[in-house]
Amino acid sequence: MAAKLLRERLEETRQKRGAEAAEQFEKLVGERLGQLLESGKPSIDLGNMRAVVTYAEVPPEEEDSSALGRTLRGIKDKLAQRGGLQG
Repeated sequence: MAAKLLRERLEETRQKRGAEAAEQFEKLVGERLGQLLESGKPSIDLGNMRAVVTYAEVPPEEEDSSALGRTLRGIKDKLAQRGGLQG
């Protein structure tokens, strides 16, 4: 259940903000889970995962209000959704 929750939030972030934001979110979640385990948690249960996934947030990108910026961001998001921005 915890893994499903993480997958859903990653997909939601990917669709709303793009692949880069989803990668940043995944990194933040991983770091937080690592901190919990290092601090003595024996494992990550659903409650811990829910708290981490719900409250971890990637800062919003700088808003580029130019038409060109919006167009490029739209193209980048479409490519990311189709798997075209694999690094």
